[in-house]
Formats: sequence, structure tokens, C-alpha cells
Amino acid sequence: MKTYLKEKIGNPELFTGRKKEINYFLNWIEGIKREISMSTAILSRRKTGKTALMQRLYNLIFEKNMGVVPFYFEIEEENQWFGDLCENFFISYVCQYIAFKTRKPGYIPYSGLYTLDDVAEIARGEGLDVLALRILGVRKLQEQGKTERMWTAVRETPRQIAEHEGEYAIQMIDEFQFVNRFVYWDREKTHRAKDFAGSWLHTCEYKNAPLLVSGSWVGWLMDDLSTMLPGRFQYHFMENLPEEECVEMIFRYALLQDTPVTEETASLVARMTEGNPFYISAVFRSKYPDKDLATGEGVRKTLEFETLHKEGIIRGTWLEYINSAFPRINDKYAKDIVLYLSRHRDRFMPRDELKKHLGLDMPDYELDKKMDALLKSDIIEEDRFQYRGVQDNIFDKVFRSRYADDIDKFVTQEASDEYKALFDRYQSLSGEHNRYKGAFAEFVISHHLSYAARKENELFGSMMRNLPDDFRFAAYKSVRQYHSPPLHKPEFQLDIFASPKDDDEYSLIWEVKHRNTTKFSLGEAKEFLKKAEELIRLEGIRKYVLTVFSSAGFTRETPDWLRAHTIAWSRDARWLDTHLLTKKSLTPEFSRSAISDE
Repeated sequence: MKTYLKEKIGNPELFTGRKKEINYFLNWIEGIKREISMSTAILSRRKTGKTALMQRLYNLIFEKNMGVVPFYFEIEEENQWFGDLCENFFISYVCQYIAFKTRKPGYIPYSGLYTLDDVAEIARGEGLDVLALRILGVRKLQEQGKTERMWTAVRETPRQIAEHEGEYAIQMIDEFQFVNRFVYWDREKTHRAKDFAGSWLHTCEYKNAPLLVSGSWVGWLMDDLSTMLPGRFQYHFMENLPEEECVEMIFRYALLQDTPVTEETASLVARMTEGNPFYISAVFRSKYPDKDLATGEGVRKTLEFETLHKEGIIRGTWLEYINSAFPRINDKYAKDIVLYLSRHRDRFMPRDELKKHLGLDMPDYELDKKMDALLKSDIIEEDRFQYRGVQDNIFDKVFRSRYADDIDKFVTQEASDEYKALFDRYQSLSGEHNRYKGAFAEFVISHHLSYAARKENELFGSMMRNLPDDFRFAAYKSVRQYHSPPLHKPEFQLDIFASPKDDDEYSLIWEVKHRNTTKFSLGEAKEFLKKAEELIRLEGIRKYVLTVFSSAGFTRETPDWLRAHTIAWSRDARWLDTHLLTKKSLTPEFSRSAISDE
């Protein structure tokens, strides 16, 4: 997939999982063309991948040219005059529309440098006369100082252009809750537009250009939508990654950041981070000087550093969140309430218990207001007027390390003891990691292809059978698992696709089976060839080698069939040797003789 809108995640290959969400929203986007999809809000706390999901959806729509014009805009967390917001929103839309219609993505990153006159000229030059007239109309309203009318025209443009051109659009607005908190009616920024979200009341109802908005402050955004845009949005709550996708993400990060992990520690990271993608990325990027993700103890100590040390990425991010939330609440009892709920987060408790244990001398309606403010800041949870601390072990420890009664004792003793208890619990489940044997094998082989095979062509070539005479391992620009494009039927997946930097080199397409006793069968070989041929067609690959690795070997008739169809194969255990993952030089032990193919 090409990148048209630059993704904040960085290397596009770091985007992992979210298969359920991707499939759901691609079907939702298909529904726009039948005008049955309702405006939707994606809700979850910070750093759970909302922006990554929206930007990936944008790039998928752009690349597949799905008949829906994508528009992405982020509401910035800074005070801004709504006239400037209006102009920025409009120029961003215009540049993205021109880029999509002309298939020239170069217009997208320069939207912040253009004026209305600039984009009008570009639209005319690209033959988009209707859009050019629209731009001139908005420019005239701006010159006349009719800013509120200008905003109405701007806000309605995506759906009205779509209607005029017989098209469809999707409007993705990231961090939507900030429109009521950082937008001001006046240039001096003294009169906050606290009901600005309500201006979309009419717009978001249209099904030919629905909104897809996101919010990191779940409580605040839900409150805005329910009071100012009632009944106009469906809610989609983003959960943590399922464990299978979590482990896939860990192996992907380990490969791309050249950080050794094992089957056991990958499973341990997945469980101790509770599938939170932000926590996983922070563990791999941690500044902990003794970081070692190839041992269980190293994983535990790295996570402790990230949670409790002043330079921890996780700690720093959550403290920004907490320090932003409490001034909004502005209540002296807030910290005591959250601390008490955190200590007892294993259960919901009624208001009476809180009042009794914290000595809160106030009527229920006042306490309800305080609890409502905490709920909107996503710092507590509620169920039928009973409350508990957030169900997130790491967030809880960050909060308590900042506000505990005895901070030093908590940081040096209590938190460490709690992590050890979690560590022991998850270590006791370590036998379950065997279900990730295949994923680990893919990771080790991918690592060898990325970092070692080209330098040791003769050695790694000796581990294979049936390679072309002129074959040499190449420098690869990408080594990754390959998933069929979204909505492709039938859906398929290939274990490793290594794409060379030089087009004259061989691409590699691998099937990896890491099983104890089950041999690779002829039927599996035929299915692999079918999937590989579809990948070759979709990606336009000219020069390639198909390869099968099976740790348990092959059924008797399979090698002859692979040879006849020019498919390479191996069952050489050296492909799974983790010796190279520690960046040590090759040794005689690593160069032990290959296992027989029969």
C-alpha cells in the first residue's frame, strides 16, 4: 500500500492488527455508496490507535479508489479563532479533493501553505471548475467579513460537491471533542465557542457524506454528541488488541526495531500490557538502560521503568493526560476519590460508601456532579450510579505513583510487588505460548532475511532446496506478512513477502509451518501456490521465488511436486536458530549440518 496521507505511526509496516475494525469500516464505507451508513464516532482513551486507524482507512480508500472521496482533518489542541479554523478546514478539503480526483497526492502535504486564491487557481488548472467557483464564493464571504456564513458554506462543501458531482464522501475529523474547548468566536480568543459542535447538527445527517469522528476524551465527546448532536451518531468503542494481534504486533516491532524477543517473552509482553498498542510501542522504545525483552525479568523491569521512572514514555504520557484532566474538574476531592476507587478497582461501589470513607459532607446531587466530571475525563468508570477505578493496571500505577499517600513507598515497594505478582501469574501461563510457534518462526526467518541472509548467502542458501542457479539473497526494502487487500474475495494471507530494493533481484514469497509432527502436505502446497499466484498478480511481481519451510518435514510426494513447480523448500532447523537475533557472529554451532528433507 502506498502512503498518500502521511501516517503519524511512522513506518507504515508498524500498523498491525485492527482487522475487525478495518473490515467493519470498509464495509461501512461501502454502505456510503448506498446511502445507508450513519455518521459514527470512534471512542477510546489516548494512544489506542484511533488516528492510525483513520489515516490507514484514508490511504486504503485513496489507493483503491473506492468511489468515496476521503477527507481527513484534525482539530488541534490549541486555542484558535474559528475564522482560521474555517479557512484551514476548507483549504485542507480542497487540496485533498484535488489530489484524489487528479490522482496527484502531492497536493495533500502542502495544504497549509496555500491561500484561497492559490487553490482556486489550482482547481481551474486541473479542470475542476465547479470546485473553483465554490472557492471563489467562500473567498468573497471572507472578504466581506461574513465569517459565520463562510463557516456554513465551508462545512457543507464536502457533501454538496459530492451531491453535485454524483459522488460520495467520507469526512474524518480527528479529536472532535476539541471543537468546543479550543475554538473561539473572536480573534482575541476571549469568547469560547462552547457549543461549536452543534453546528454539524444538520450536516452530519446526510448519508452521501457522513462524518467519522474520533475522541480521546471519551466522556467529554459522548456528552457533546448526546447534548448537541443527539441521535446523529453511532458509537464505535475501540478495545485493546486481541492477544493474537497483540503478539503479531510485538513480533513486527521486534523485527523492525531489531530488538530480540522469544516466544515466551512475546506472550508475556502481550499479557502484561493487556493488549494496549501504546504500551507495547513504549516498551520497545523505552530508554531503560538495561532493556532486555528476550528475558521475562527484562520485560518486567522495562515495564516498571516505563510506568514509574520520570523518563518513562508511558508515565509521561499519562501524567500529561491526568494533569490536563484535573484542572478541568477543578475540585479538591477529585484526587481522593480516584485514589480510593483505584485501591478498590476490583468492584463497583455506591456513593454512600465513598461519602463514608472519604468523609464527604455533601448532598448526593453535588457528589453526582463531581463523579460526572471524573467520568467525562475517563478517570473512573460507572455502572448504574456505582463507581470503580479504571480497569487498566498500568494507568492505575501511574496515577497512584503521582498521588499516593506515600509516593516513595508506592514506587519503591508496592508497585514493584504488584508487577512481580502479575509477572508470576503470567509466567505460570507460559506454556500457552506454543500456539504462537508459527508466528515466532515467521519472525525469526524474517529477521534472518532482513539482517543476515544477504551477508551469508552461501550459508543460508545451503539451507534451501531447489533454488534457481542464479539466486542470491538480496537487500530487502520490506519483509512482512502479506494480507490480501481489504474486501478482496477470497481473503488470503501469506506468511512472509520479502520485496527487494533492486527490481532485478528475486522477491521471496514464503509459507512457514512450524509444527511438531504434522508434515507439509501436497494439498497445502497446491493451496500455497494458488495464494502466491494471486499475490504475484496483485503486486505485479516480475521476478520471484516461492519457498516453503516446514519444521516437521514434508509428505513423501510433496518434494517432487515442489520441484516440478519450481518451488524451493527447507526443513533446516538453522532457519529457526535465534543465535543471530543477538547480533553475534556466526559460529560453528550455527553452521551445523542441515536436517534431511525426507
